Amino acid sequence: MTVIKIKNKDALDKLQAKLTLRLGRKITQQETLDYCVMLADQNFEKLIQLISKMPILNQDRVKKIIEQRNKLKDVPYNVEAEFINQEDKDIYTC
Repeated sequence: MTVIKIKNKDALDKLQAKLTLRLGRKITQQETLDYCVMLADQNFEKLIQLISKMPILNQDRVKKIIEQRNKLKDVPYNVEAEFINQEDKDIYTC
């Protein structure tokens, strides 16, 4: 048997309690986690959205990005710009 550390134990306990009330029988943490894994597998794209730290690119987001780019396309670049962040310096200077 594998031991798994759960950070949000309270949420698991609450979910287990709600399931027990709804089902009318005691449900174990193992059963709860097994069903959560099955549900996550069936809703994989939604799981990715919840987990992902990076925004997911979809058609609406692409459209907004292009619209924003088009609004700013005629703004001239300031070659004398100073960047506080070293990463910005690396990206925007030659």
